[in-house]
Order: sequence, then C-alpha cells, then structure tokens
Amino acid sequence: MRTKWRGLAEQLGTLALSIILGFVVWLIAVNQENPIIQAEFPERIPVTVRGLSGDLQPVQDLSKEAVRVVIQAPRSSWDNLEASDFSAYIDLSGLEAGVHDVEVHVVVVDPKVKVVSIQRPELRVQLDPVVEKKVPVKVEVMDTTAFGYDWQPPIVEPISVTVRGPATLVDQVISARAEVYLRNAKSQVERQQTVTPQDAQNQPVPRVEVEPSQVHIVVPVEQWPGRKEVAVRVNLQGQPAAGYRLSNVRVNPSTVVLVGSTEVLAQVPGFVETEPMTLTNATSEIQRRVQLLVPEGVTVLEGNAVDVTVSITPIEGGTTVRQEPVIQGLAPGLTATVSLRTVDVILSGPLPLLESLGPDDIFVILDLTGLLPGNHIVVPRVVVPAGIRAEGVLPESVEVIISPQAPATPEATPTGTPVAPSGLIPGRNPAQ
Repeated sequence: MRTKWRGLAEQLGTLALSIILGFVVWLIAVNQENPIIQAEFPERIPVTVRGLSGDLQPVQDLSKEAVRVVIQAPRSSWDNLEASDFSAYIDLSGLEAGVHDVEVHVVVVDPKVKVVSIQRPELRVQLDPVVEKKVPVKVEVMDTTAFGYDWQPPIVEPISVTVRGPATLVDQVISARAEVYLRNAKSQVERQQTVTPQDAQNQPVPRVEVEPSQVHIVVPVEQWPGRKEVAVRVNLQGQPAAGYRLSNVRVNPSTVVLVGSTEVLAQVPGFVETEPMTLTNATSEIQRRVQLLVPEGVTVLEGNAVDVTVSITPIEGGTTVRQEPVIQGLAPGLTATVSLRTVDVILSGPLPLLESLGPDDIFVILDLTGLLPGNHIVVPRVVVPAGIRAEGVLPESVEVIISPQAPATPEATPTGTPVAPSGLIPGRNPAQ
C-alpha cells in the first residue's frame, strides 16, 4: 500500500513539473514573439490643468507645458501607441494663492502600458488672485501721410480700457497700445483697432484680458499751408461719331497739388480744367497728354500735364448730364461747402430710358458720415433709376469744406448745397 502511494506521488510530481516547465516554455515563446520593451516614448505629452479656482490664475503659461515619459509595454502595444493615448495633467484643487510644486499625473488608455517614470514629476506653479484695473489707451501712428499733408494727434474712443488677469501680470500693465497706419492718407483716417496691454518698457504683457478689446481711432489729416490738392476736370468738346458714345474718362493723376500763396489758393475752386480735348467723330479710345489750365500765380507741384484716356464704345445709349451734388451724413452742428456746384455724370443704358430722364431722376451723393471739420476730398456716389448705369463722374473727387455751424438768426435763410436724409433714395440703384 505504501509503495502504491509513493508511486502516485511521484507521478503527480512529474505532472506538476511538466506543467510548470510547459508554462515557462510558453512564457519564453510569447516573450520572444511579443517582448516587453521599456523605453522613453518619443513624443512629448501636453499637460492640462484641472481643478483651477475661478478667482485664481497661474502667472506662467501652462498651455505650453509638456512632459516626456518612460513606459513599459509589449511590442504590440508600442506599435500602436500615439500621443493622444496619453493624458498628462496637474490638479490644482484646493490650492491657495502662492507658489506650489504640483505633481504631474499621466494616464494611458491601453492597460498593458505602464508608466515607469516622468521626466518632470512636478511643475512649479505660481497662483495669483484675479484682479482688474483701468489703463489709458496709447495710440501709435506707424507711418505717415501723403507728401504735402500732416496728421494731427489721434482721437480715441474709449480713452481707457479694463485689463484683467493674475495680479503679478496686471500690475505690470501701464497702458493699452493701439497701432494705426495712415498709408499716405490725404484726408482723415478712421479705424477700429485691437489694443495690446504693455508694460513700462513698451513690451506686451501676455495672458491679460482687455475689455473692450478694440477702440475707435480718428486721425485728422491737414494739408500744408501754401499747398492745395484739387481734382482734375477734363474739358471735353464735341461728340463721337454717329453710333458711338463716350463710356468713360480716366485721368492720371486724377488730383494735383497746387502751390501758391494762401490768399491766391483760397480763390481756387476744388478743381482745375485741362485744355480742350475734342471727341468730334471719334470711333475708338483716345489717349492724350493734355495741359492743365491753372490760375495766374499758381503752379502745379509735379508737372503741368496729365494723361487722359477717353473710352469710346458703340451705342447702346449714353449721355452726359450735369448734376448738383447732394450732401448726406453731415453731423449736426456742422455746415459743408462744396468747391463746385455741379459735376458731370456719364450715363449709359437703353436709349428710351436715357431720353426720358429728368433732373430729379439722378442724384450725386457726397457722403460726409463721420467726417470732422476741415478740408476733405470726397468721391461722389451716383444714384440712378433701374436700368441706367453710371459709368463715371467728372471730376472723380470733390473738395468739401466742413466747418462749425454759425448760430442761427431769425432773419437767416438756408442756403448752400442740398442735404439729403440718410439712407437710399427710393426707387434708385446706387452706382459704385
């Protein structure tokens, strides 16, 4: 009996040993096919922030923080790992204002991947209370006006803004900077610009909110004394050949600068005419350099001639009418004086419509919306009936002088250029 039990024990021992050996052989085989590899993951893992209190903010920019990790994983897992499979974060829950060394946590989607070590296991974070204050807006003019013009100090609205953020950063802000470009302007420049908080060294302060983030800037522009910019008005004479029409007139330059005494220039209207240019029997485009007829005692700054291109096209229907400009958008308390009473409007369209046009069917609008007192060069906008096209206006721009309105008297009678109500004129198409 005893011999029988001994034999059975030996058999069980042999079986157990076989199982163990088989398991070891299986582990070796699996490890050879899919070995466990420990190495540094090749990509940096971005660190996110959790648990930040609403009345605290970190002074440093934590959005750029990232860590490297050493991991242990089977080869099969390594082959499929991406940075998006990792999540690194710091938890700021319960922390008060001050400097803290905060532990970095890294979790992995794949349970077979083990994080062995983190390159920077802690991040030093400075938490500040969130504060705000008002600072003045500082406007920087980045370039200059056209030759013959000067710009005046900018007008900004609002004159101050509110900055908000970590106390350490907000304390550095002394102003909000807004940049404006004049780009060779000849009349006032108006811009809506974004502002940037800056410190005493005129350097931008990051991670600070600004409210409002944009300001409205107006830069007045004035012409030098003894100089005056006026439009060029081409003196066209005659008519094209039968079956052809005048479709457009281009002048280069369309404005010129006159030089003379202030007294003489004050008598010059907002335009100068060219010598006569005939269109008689023309059937194609005409290009010509023509002289300017300037008043005595006045010279032209950059030459006394301009290049004129007159486009002649077969008739659909075309005509040139002379219209008095209508002022629109003038601010209350201001008056406007236009340098010339009429402009020439070149029209095209079906002949019956053209022949039925009356003086009240066409409007030449001078939009003065937002303009301040001073001299301005304004491009007219033409409003015509449906089916009619405005091909051009001569001159291409009109000088308008805006000044404060004199106190009204009981005997005063309104005079000057008509003023239109704001908005479009019913039944008309604005011509661009």
